Amino acid sequence: MTVTAADLVLPAEPPAHGYLITHDRCLDGATAGVVAEAAGLFPVFVEPDGAPAALEAFRQRGWTGPLYLADVSVPEALFPAWQDAISRILDHHQTALPLSRYPRVTVDLHRSGAHLWYDFCVERGWLAATPEWDRLVQEVERYDLWQPGRGLGQDLNRLLRERGYNWYRTYYAHGWRPLTPELGDQLADLIRHEAEFVRAHLKRAQWWRAGSLTGAAVALEDEGPVNEVAHRLLEAGADVVILLKPDGRLSARSNNRVNVAERMQAGFQGGGHARAAGGQLPEGLSRSVEGAVEVLRRLLRDATGQEPQPALLP
Repeated sequence: MTVTAADLVLPAEPPAHGYLITHDRCLDGATAGVVAEAAGLFPVFVEPDGAPAALEAFRQRGWTGPLYLADVSVPEALFPAWQDAISRILDHHQTALPLSRYPRVTVDLHRSGAHLWYDFCVERGWLAATPEWDRLVQEVERYDLWQPGRGLGQDLNRLLRERGYNWYRTYYAHGWRPLTPELGDQLADLIRHEAEFVRAHLKRAQWWRAGSLTGAAVALEDEGPVNEVAHRLLEAGADVVILLKPDGRLSARSNNRVNVAERMQAGFQGGGHARAAGGQLPEGLSRSVEGAVEVLRRLLRDATGQEPQPALLP
């Protein structure tokens, strides 16, 4: 979401340790938010490219207190304007690497944003490390980085998507805890519905080529299990997958033949990880899978030096 001064709701009393700007609609960002609340900070959630707008909203509201960013950052071109206002940036996305040369910026591609933020809060003495917090952060990290053993984090993501942040912040206010039987039953239903969602979207995938690369594209009916759809298409032979969300934003995944963060940054005002990134359609381009494919094919052709094959395969 784009946070403006009009919709930025701040607490009546400044939080003990300041404010955290983090990733909206994301398990990693939600976990950073829960850690922030436990550590005496107030979280504000934005889309990955929404941090500059949120910073401007804070400025217009005349905030007082430290401002931290975790799991999001600002483009290097804009960073000098906000450098003095930001107390610390903790990010793990490839597109944030140019900021790592600045003071008070940590970019670590091997830890999740919530893990970086949790470690920072513990080091500051704002939060006591416990086995429960360690477990929650570790399970979320395995899912966010799509590592082996990510199943429990994947289940958390399913429940967060269905129940929302207010449930998540309450249930995990003190770190990891087992699911109740009621939540286990709901999770089983969610997994069944997810399987149906994935099957339906796999059937609708449009396959295309750019030089020696094979791609797949799908328009999503709702936000849904983005990772699950994308990784099934990668397993089916796609080198790169692009998903068009209902709000017009894009999510992309790739194998090790394509650095998708670079492509999303170059053509879609986005970025992220080398194998998982996001962005938005350029202005003036129709909100369609075909439009996104044409832009991405051109970027991939430029990278491979080969002429693309016909856009969409039967």
